[in-house]
Amino acid sequence: MTAAQDFAEKNLDAFKDRMRISTTDENELNNLNKMLSASYIAILRLVGIKENPDESDEELIFERARYVYNDALDEFLHNYEQDIRYAWLSHHLDDEEIDEEETSYD
Repeated sequence: MTAAQDFAEKNLDAFKDRMRISTTDENELNNLNKMLSASYIAILRLVGIKENPDESDEELIFERARYVYNDALDEFLHNYEQDIRYAWLSHHLDDEEIDEEETSYD
C-alpha cells in the first residue's frame, strides 16, 4: 500500500464527516478513496514534500478532494494559490534553516 492509499484509508471517515456524506456504497467509497489518494499526491507535489504532510497540508488535501468531489477542480489552484505558496515556503524555509544550522557548525 502506498502512502497516498494509506492516508486515504485512514482519513476517509473524517472526509465523509466533513462533506456530510453518509454512503456505504462500495463503489462510492472507492471513488472517495481515489479522490483522497490523488489529492494527497498532488498536494505533496505542490508544496514540495515527499512524505509526512503537516496539518496545513492535510487541510489542502481535503480541500482539493472536496473540489474534485464537486467537479470544480479547475478552480482549486486559483482559490488556494496563496495557501499552497505559504505551505511550500514553510517547508522550504525549514529546510534552509536546517541547512544553515548544519553548515554553521563546520
